[in-house]
Amino acid sequence: MLRTLIGLALLVGAPSMAFAQAPGGISSELEKTASTSPEQKIAYAEKANADISADEKAVSELLEKARKDQEAQVIECLLSRLTAIRALQSVSQRAEGAMKDSISAGSEEKANHEFRKIAVAVAKSRQLRAEANRCSTSDQSGGNSTIVDWESFLDEYGDVFDQWDLDELDFGIDPPQVSPFL
Repeated sequence: MLRTLIGLALLVGAPSMAFAQAPGGISSELEKTASTSPEQKIAYAEKANADISADEKAVSELLEKARKDQEAQVIECLLSRLTAIRALQSVSQRAEGAMKDSISAGSEEKANHEFRKIAVAVAKSRQLRAEANRCSTSDQSGGNSTIVDWESFLDEYGDVFDQWDLDELDFGIDPPQVSPFL
């Protein structure tokens, strides 16, 4: 019995803690539940679902471009984001329908719950779209890789390395003759 009560307390308390700590304006989206009318909730849900659809379309276009350019890493990155956006889109559309039904039935608590689902889904969709944009641009800009031109570096600083006596660094013990590829 005590475990059940603790589990319920954690289950009820966890979402509010996660929303309070979440970056990206989710908490401000969720604060709207207390101050919005049913008509405003419906309008917000319709706009949010349109935004998620726009995010899905934009990432789909990026994916098609990556497929035409045959960029395997970009395709993989975009596919994971697109899959997540489509799942959020499905959840948000179902939540909109359930919210409208709850409003018409007079269940404000259920309507607020569905409204919060939509707010979280649209915020996460925006984040995934931004990540997808980074997927497609990181390949073109070189991402996090650095290109080093050793020939020009050695031409400029080669005399510094010539001064070192590398024999002083030799310990007289060779590494074992082992290959990780055997």
